[in-house]
Amino acid sequence: MISDKNKHRFEYIWHLYNSDKTEVDLPFDQHVPCDPALWQFPKHLVEYHRLVFGLGYMSLKDKTVLDIGCGIAWYLGSMENIVKKYIGVDTNERRIKYAHVMSKLVDIDADISVSSAEQIICKADTIMMLSVTHFIPKVKDIFKKFDCENIILDCWEERNNQSLTDLISYLENKGFTLTEKELYDYADKTDLGKKQKYKGDRYILHFNRQK
Repeated sequence: MISDKNKHRFEYIWHLYNSDKTEVDLPFDQHVPCDPALWQFPKHLVEYHRLVFGLGYMSLKDKTVLDIGCGIAWYLGSMENIVKKYIGVDTNERRIKYAHVMSKLVDIDADISVSSAEQIICKADTIMMLSVTHFIPKVKDIFKKFDCENIILDCWEERNNQSLTDLISYLENKGFTLTEKELYDYADKTDLGKKQKYKGDRYILHFNRQK
């Protein structure tokens, strides 16, 4: 389950991001959570937390985690007191600005920067790609680059001419075992109030490779 503190941090960072404010404009300790009668933490994100961080606990515990396409790092609190080190990269400068704000609210060793999977040079035990796999043209090259033990993916069945079946087959041929493949389904099929533009189902996948 997601703690009330984590829910509050999530609500806070989205409030800042969507209103284009900074932590100077509205410090966290002055942010008042929404009245539950008016707004409640989305149930589909509670399920997302379970599928990614619950099922992926052993892939995160005491690991160095590289989060490719970290965005504003809204889920950073889900790794608090779990991961050894968190490395977050995103090509969007504005999102990284808010990811830094989020990192100040979480007790975690975090290294967050404006970069891409192609540019970043680091070692990681676990790679996370949440909702970005189909936007990296040569995603297989990224998996070649990082000699990791675990991979956590959030991706669609078919998008931008990339097939989930093909990707699974590629990783299995590289020695990875698909340990979890769970459908992530939310009824309204919306993201930030906008209709999704994808076809097919969306899955959370966990891979492990014994070295």
